[in-house]
Amino acid sequence: MTGPSLLWYATRATGVVALVLLTVTVVLGVAGTARFGTPGWPRVLTAGLHRSLSLLSVAFVAAHILTTVLDGYAPIGWISAVVPFTSPYRTFWLTLGTVSFDLLLAVLITSLLRVRLGYRAWRAVHWLGYACWPVALWHGLGTGTDSRLPWLLALDAVCVAAVTGAFGWRLFLAHRRPGWLTAALACAALPVATAAFVAVGPLQPGWAHRAGTPVTLLAGSAAPAAGAAPATTAAAPASGSFRGRAARATDQASGDVTVTVTARTSGPTQSLVITLRGAADDSGVALSRGTVSVVAAGATRGYSGPVVRLAGHHLVAVLRGPAGPAVRARITLAIRGAVATGRLTVATAGSR
Repeated sequence: MTGPSLLWYATRATGVVALVLLTVTVVLGVAGTARFGTPGWPRVLTAGLHRSLSLLSVAFVAAHILTTVLDGYAPIGWISAVVPFTSPYRTFWLTLGTVSFDLLLAVLITSLLRVRLGYRAWRAVHWLGYACWPVALWHGLGTGTDSRLPWLLALDAVCVAAVTGAFGWRLFLAHRRPGWLTAALACAALPVATAAFVAVGPLQPGWAHRAGTPVTLLAGSAAPAAGAAPATTAAAPASGSFRGRAARATDQASGDVTVTVTARTSGPTQSLVITLRGAADDSGVALSRGTVSVVAAGATRGYSGPVVRLAGHHLVAVLRGPAGPAVRARITLAIRGAVATGRLTVATAGSR
């Protein structure tokens, strides 16, 4: 790889700025519900700033989505930006971002139609919009490739402290109302749950794989920094049975169908990714092409290559690694619902 592109940096920058703007928007919104105001800071200023920053947040989120899709580093399409669970890349954590964006859109659209909707309907959706903040926070922590950076963790901690403090102050003002204690406990649980998640998730080795990053991307990760130990030499794939998950996605524009199988082999532990593409027909899906990637446990680089033969449940792929001869992988694949099983048989590329 030639290194991160400008779009790669833009995606992360717009995501961070969007979270900061959303944090300030939430704090101002809470202040507005408490009718906060002073001679030097009238309530109308809080309301106006809240409205302007809300629109700016939406703009940065839109830029974040645009650069993510255009970058092409990860297989994230336009549909995945608005439809949950449609991306093969870190599916759950990307879905949190999708849900957050959908909530923001709901708040924006209902605000534009506020006169026609009425105050009660608008207020109900507007309050629901506050849920997009914790969802966006966890999306960034789970999906971001730089979530372990100290300065970014510190920024996330400041955002959590600001929102928690704002809601805590608002609950203190309303402590005589029914249900305030339950709300206070939920408010206090947010920073605790976030800190626990970061400790057992992004800060732990192997998070990229556990988060759902395709093996093809793990195998093609950037070179280590200066002074780091050299990458482990890629081990040649070995034969073995496998079991994993299968996901299907449809490109709404072209109608093409992509089936992605992510599995682990038994015996020698390896990560196996099979990506098959084709077109929908009257009998289901006519798969016609694809790729296969295999990465041995503990290795940072693997073998990958195109599918050269595809017949029913059987396929053949020619895999090449960073060194050594190419190998021929014969795969028997069975998919039942979301479960994929089969066997991988590896031989030299000249074998039949």
